[in-house]
Amino acid sequence: MGRLSATSSLGFRLASTLVLALLPLGLLSIVQAWASLEQTERATLSGIGGTSIEAMRPQMDLIRDAKTTARMLAAGLSAGVPPNANCVARMRTGAATNPTATLVAYIPMSGRITCTSTGTPIDFSGDPLFARMTAKPEPALAFGVKGPVSGAPVIGVAEPVVDAAAARQTGVVAILLRHRSILPTPYVDNESLWKPALLATYTGDGTLLSATTEAAGLATLVPGGVALDRLDMLAGHPFYSEGADGRRRIVSVTSMAPDLFLLAVWERENDGLWGTAAAAPFLLPALTWAAALIAASVASSRFVVRHVRSLSRAMNAYMASRIRAPVPHMGEAPTEIRKLHAVYEELIRTIERDEAELQNLLVDKDTLLKEVHHRSGNSLQIIASVMRMYRRETADAELRGVLDGLINRVIALSSTHTSLYSLGGRRDVPMDEILFAVIRRLKEIHGIALGTAKKRFEPIRMQTQAAVPLALALAEIVSCHFAVGAETYRGLEVSLVEADGDVRLTVVGPVVPEFMPEGGTGLAAIPCRMLSQFAAQLRGRVTTRIDNGQSTVELVFPHSPA
Repeated sequence: MGRLSATSSLGFRLASTLVLALLPLGLLSIVQAWASLEQTERATLSGIGGTSIEAMRPQMDLIRDAKTTARMLAAGLSAGVPPNANCVARMRTGAATNPTATLVAYIPMSGRITCTSTGTPIDFSGDPLFARMTAKPEPALAFGVKGPVSGAPVIGVAEPVVDAAAARQTGVVAILLRHRSILPTPYVDNESLWKPALLATYTGDGTLLSATTEAAGLATLVPGGVALDRLDMLAGHPFYSEGADGRRRIVSVTSMAPDLFLLAVWERENDGLWGTAAAAPFLLPALTWAAALIAASVASSRFVVRHVRSLSRAMNAYMASRIRAPVPHMGEAPTEIRKLHAVYEELIRTIERDEAELQNLLVDKDTLLKEVHHRSGNSLQIIASVMRMYRRETADAELRGVLDGLINRVIALSSTHTSLYSLGGRRDVPMDEILFAVIRRLKEIHGIALGTAKKRFEPIRMQTQAAVPLALALAEIVSCHFAVGAETYRGLEVSLVEADGDVRLTVVGPVVPEFMPEGGTGLAAIPCRMLSQFAAQLRGRVTTRIDNGQSTVELVFPHSPA
């Protein structure tokens, strides 16, 4: 991590800092979304349970009214059952009080009904519903899948009739109510609309009374973990369940009456990505966190990063081209960056001032070098003039020859200094120009016509400290040839080439005493010794040889001598 931060950019570091700074906000948003989701789910479960109870309330009110009517009728028959006509009249009065009842009847213990609100006798003795009504001498609710009159599911409200004199049960007053279809209204929570996909009523033993779907669909919608004969344990506790198709639903069990339960399975109407995806509740906090991160990134880029990048580009441009580039919008930058820009401007001014002073020093140095070369050339000219004076005054021919050689060497050295002076004291100089000037000056000294001697000089640049010994070496070799006579210098060839990192000066001409193999003593040995000294200064070597009546002198040295 340390290596990554050491090589990362300012933008990356600021982005990383913003991510870390906003991470607690993102985590808090997720926790809050999670808590909100749980609260919404609890509220949805509670709301759906309340919606189911409200939907069943009319049915429960009918059962309550039927119980009251049955109790009143049973109390009236406890003193004795009136003749059949009067009994039927009472039953019809009870039916008028409960208009939704399919049958109001007094059922004797034998099960053969003659006292009914319809006036039609009914044999009820073998009906399981009658058995459940008379199982105990107490008020009861019994449920039948098929009523004796309507043929539809019914709810039987039974009140025992007890003979007051004999203190025994003579029968029951039964009110059969049609089991109405219960359809709760859709429930809307904070996210979507919930509608019942299944409504079914069951008795306590798991017997299905009615359902809003076919048996095949019923098996698909009812969760496998729901025990239909133990619905009393689930009553009042709605829960979420995932069906075989992967959809998330709510299962609600509501107690309508003792031993009667409504099972409802609810599902979302808009069951799209927002409603079913597990990450949907956290999408909004995540988007909020991302928006905050983007806003913070844009703000940091506008108020900090862009100014630093502009300053960095200006610095790089100045380092590359020495051109001061303007830094835009620096007036909008933070105080610290503006101070840094001010320091940068001051550094540039200091550098430019120092460079100007250095340039002045270089100009002064060049001027001094020119003056040194100029005075050196003048001094050498004075020395040559003094030597000429001695030459004119002496009558010794041998001494005259020695003085002529010395005068030529001094003038060659003066010519070299003059050439360096004309080049302005540069660090590296073009050797082809200098050597041309040396040979031209030697021709003037020896009175040789221009164009004599073949020259082939490659454009090689060398350091100034190497230019002087190389020019003096060429002057020494060429002077030895020019001093002999016309029969020597006409066949003279001079070349300066570079190959494989070495510079090679080659002079080919007629044989002269100075470069004979046996000429190693006396005045004739001086040129070879001088060439050896010049080669040592250049870290090179000098060789002489005689081939086919011609002498060849080669000076080879590295291009960049130490």
